[in-house]
Amino acid sequence: MRLLTTFLLLFTSSLTLSAPLQKATQVLGGYPAQNLLDTGTDILGNAIDYPSENCSPRIHSDIITMTPGQTGAKHTHVTPLYAQILSGTIKVDYEGYGINTYTAGDTFMEAMHVVHHGYNDSDKPASLLAVYMDCKK
Repeated sequence: MRLLTTFLLLFTSSLTLSAPLQKATQVLGGYPAQNLLDTGTDILGNAIDYPSENCSPRIHSDIITMTPGQTGAKHTHVTPLYAQILSGTIKVDYEGYGINTYTAGDTFMEAMHVVHHGYNDSDKPASLLAVYMDCKK
């Protein structure tokens, strides 16, 4: 019996480790929901904030596609940006923090107040959903 218990524990542990990571499904407001992200910090661990001056919210979203070999311009964000990689692989160079690699399914709050740029060094296109939580200009 002890041998069988040990075998079952090892077997189920290996199933858990080899299965792809999946986010738990829950019910919110009567609807089934799969949580993608729940955070108060950006990808670098810094607190998410808004400019101290009067900020009238403006939310907009885009699907950005990077062709193979494409490099984006250096930029910073002063308001939150939610990102979800839809396909391919995108690398982001955060100046002073290093390079992060994101693949399809990854979700994160983009770095704020840090100069960075994304690039696609693969031979396949990559796309991401960007949801900007800006202030009206």
